[in-house]
Amino acid sequence: MKGRRTVRNSVFEETSRLRGRVAELEARLAWCGGSGSRDAAAGEPLSTVFENARMAMLVVDEGRRCVDANPAACTLTGYGREELLGRELGLLYGGIPELSTDPETGAAEDMTFLPECLLTRKDGARLWIEITRLPFVMGGRRLALEILRDISGRKQSAGSFGTIRNQLERRIEESAHDLEVANAQLKREIEERRRAETELKRTKEYLENIIENSVDAIGIVDREGRFILWNRRAVEIYGYHSDDLAGKSSFDLYADRAELDRMLERLRRDGVVREYEILMKKQDGSIVPMDISISLLKDDRGRTIGSVCVARDLSERKKSELDLKRARDELSRYSKELERQVRERTREISGILKYTPAVVTIKDVDGYYTLVNARFEELIGMSGDEVLGRSDHEIFPAEFADRFRANDLQVLAEGRSCQVEEHFPQRDGVHTYLTVKFPLYDEEGVATGTCGIGTDITEVKKAQDQLRRLSGRMMAGQETERAAIARELHDELGQILTALRMDAVWMANHLKESDARAASRALAMCDIIDRTIDEVRGIALRLRPSVLDDLGLIPALEWYTTDLEKRSGIAIILNHHDVPQMDDLVATAAYRIAQEALTNVVRHSSASHAEVSLEGEKGFLMITVTDNGKGFTVSELSESDCLGLAGMRERAALAGGSLEIESSPGKGTRVRCRLPFSGRMGALP
Repeated sequence: MKGRRTVRNSVFEETSRLRGRVAELEARLAWCGGSGSRDAAAGEPLSTVFENARMAMLVVDEGRRCVDANPAACTLTGYGREELLGRELGLLYGGIPELSTDPETGAAEDMTFLPECLLTRKDGARLWIEITRLPFVMGGRRLALEILRDISGRKQSAGSFGTIRNQLERRIEESAHDLEVANAQLKREIEERRRAETELKRTKEYLENIIENSVDAIGIVDREGRFILWNRRAVEIYGYHSDDLAGKSSFDLYADRAELDRMLERLRRDGVVREYEILMKKQDGSIVPMDISISLLKDDRGRTIGSVCVARDLSERKKSELDLKRARDELSRYSKELERQVRERTREISGILKYTPAVVTIKDVDGYYTLVNARFEELIGMSGDEVLGRSDHEIFPAEFADRFRANDLQVLAEGRSCQVEEHFPQRDGVHTYLTVKFPLYDEEGVATGTCGIGTDITEVKKAQDQLRRLSGRMMAGQETERAAIARELHDELGQILTALRMDAVWMANHLKESDARAASRALAMCDIIDRTIDEVRGIALRLRPSVLDDLGLIPALEWYTTDLEKRSGIAIILNHHDVPQMDDLVATAAYRIAQEALTNVVRHSSASHAEVSLEGEKGFLMITVTDNGKGFTVSELSESDCLGLAGMRERAALAGGSLEIESSPGKGTRVRCRLPFSGRMGALP
């Protein structure tokens, strides 16, 4: 593409400057009294093309000795024209075979193109060139036109379009100077008619070849607008062949007459029109936008004898420009919509930050505040400008600041959100906040800080504490009531049943001789009373086992697991290690939690084996109840199914401990409770 653009520019520049020299050469040859043939006279304008061509041209004989050189060749090689004449060109650049002819016809061989050769200039500098060799025969003598183009720049780097354009402008200026030198030299050499005829003929053939193979449409017309030349590309674009243009004026190809008049006015004023966009008609009647460049051809007296037009079809470019404009318009609309949404979301977020009762803060990774909302400013009595750039240790007492910073570092280390309870000093005392903290990331996924959203739960915590204490008192009262009922059952009802049994035995003894049947019934009553006494004793023990009060937790659990194993048929093992004496509160909580866990094993697990473990660990009692039952998914339990589990958690919390439940379908269940040896009713976990 870059090579084609260079050829197009060369054609336009050379034809626009050199074609106008044809008339001048004809007049000067006539003045010298020459009598050449009609072809020689017609070829004289092409001599001007050879002399004024920007590309270096050399004519060589069979031994590759220079026969002629144009000024551009002198400039390229650094030698003067007289220095080049007769010089063997193999000393300047090698790799060119000697001239040869077709062995059958004797005609000169076809054109040869050498893409890369090294040229050694007179000053010793070496340039990369490409050579086009055009053999021809003149007067029985085999000659060749070698056209040299400097490709050193292209070899060194593929420069940008702007750089090429700047280089082209500099070359145009250099060419203008070279043309002045060439004109002066032309005056001295006009008498060499034969050489001029030969040079013009060679250059004409070269120029016609360039024009015919140009990527742009090129047309040459006389001053009346009649076509003299119409190249192949012009046929492809407009659809007209040379024969179709006979009797047709070039002005007939323009679609807008008024625009044509404006272009011609500029052409008459400036002598040249460059890259003028205008609508033109094709043979099929369609209208296409074209980029037109026109240069006038003048004779030696300065009279206009015609013009050269170079045209390029802009249809695809116009379509691309239209598509680009549509894309830009769509992008503009999309950008405006995004900006509107951003403004709207910004207003919404600003409103939330301003009016939310929650405390919202953002800190960087070093713990310095970068954003706080109005609620935070109100609570600490400082403005946002005073807070930004400070750390927690510069605002809060150390005990609070240390906790805040520890929570921030935990969030950054884990890379996920977490929910924590934080204590916040305010004017009316210390408040408790439930704060959700999460990390913030940049576009590359690197943590840039943390955001915290805290809700004041002080009143909720107070209510929970009151409810917990109330629940503790209720459970303590419940245990007291159970103990009282157990004593009543054991003492009162037990004594009554014992008296009934004694009476039944007396009746049996007194009636066995007089009424054997009545004596038998009395003995049956003794058996019923014995079973009732055992049941009452069992109920009393289950309500409040006296062994728990008399002997402690371990004996109570041993009795309960043995009794439950008999009643359920499930093998239950009790293990204990390093379990010291403990408060009645902790012992009662541990017993009830183990009792509820084993009850759930019997009712729901379908287990064949269960194990209860008690172990002392750093001031805490660890209670673990496991089974090999069917298990369950903890998160899928309904509220009614969770009542027993909630009761165990509540008992653990009232004793100042915690409870965890692990279970999955088919893998059994594990209940683990952690209680301090010294508990207090209603204590917070």
